[in-house]
Amino acid sequence: MTELIIDWNQISQIGWEQLLARVENSSFQQAWAYGAIFAQRSIHISRFVIYEGSEPVGMGQIVTRRFFGLIKIALLLRGPVWLREVTTAQKKQALNKIRQRYPLKWLNFFAFSPEEDTGRENYDRENYEKMGFRKIITGYSTVLVNLGQSEDQLWRDLYGKNRTSIRKAEKAGFDVQFGDHRHAQIDWLLSHESKQQKDKKYQGLPVGLVQRYGHASLRDRGVLTAFAIKEGEEMPIAGALFLCHGNCATYHIGWNGKEGRKCNALNLLLWHAILKLKQRGIVTLDLGGVNTEEGADIARFKFGFGGRIVHLPGTFM
Repeated sequence: MTELIIDWNQISQIGWEQLLARVENSSFQQAWAYGAIFAQRSIHISRFVIYEGSEPVGMGQIVTRRFFGLIKIALLLRGPVWLREVTTAQKKQALNKIRQRYPLKWLNFFAFSPEEDTGRENYDRENYEKMGFRKIITGYSTVLVNLGQSEDQLWRDLYGKNRTSIRKAEKAGFDVQFGDHRHAQIDWLLSHESKQQKDKKYQGLPVGLVQRYGHASLRDRGVLTAFAIKEGEEMPIAGALFLCHGNCATYHIGWNGKEGRKCNALNLLLWHAILKLKQRGIVTLDLGGVNTEEGADIARFKFGFGGRIVHLPGTFM
């Protein structure tokens, strides 16, 4: 087996984005902009590219945080990102090389959460344990929508009830407006998201970092916002926000007011956003984590867009 070489912190933002665009599925935690917003807060970021000979075969971005002045935890979220199929032996070699960069004797702890689907028929559930890693956090599930399909196929893949909701929303008399992190209503949406996180007791990416993600992205492709606004009014009745990364995007924020819920505004926003993202060349939309027990209503809403459920294996150390 050819020895893999890991090149640390030598790649430019443009080069990083070009590599990331080669994969059909990546997470926003592996976008250059995600690391950049933490680097601005003096949190250490390391980026690596894995080579077999002269060919890049993988990449990853590690966020290292210090606790109590001594302990350092290096976290590789939803990575490494593999640019092509690699063997189990190659994965083991690469991960061991990365772990060597964070020696335990210096109170370094390296943890990673692979971007793999445990629902695949050939997935080996004990694979990473066999490599010498121990699972410390259970994985979660998400929904991925393939935007490489035709618009007709995407429409047919919607659940019937969702198609009915979208048709109802189309008759409600509001416009769908798109923008980015600089849209006039972005503060309105982020304030509702902040309150929503507090009321529903969940924690996402801090709302203050969303606009920084947009500013740190190339080509103004970092953030897509969508708002439902009734004719003659200024304030939206619903809003949604998506983070873009490579050829992929993640549904990050959605808010629906009382009037918006009445006319299914958020259903229409997501459908139009799917078409807008497809138009921009996005091939995979990650609708975000689903929890059928504590968040059954949200899970049903996401399932309604016809994507496939992916079960991630968890975090290993």
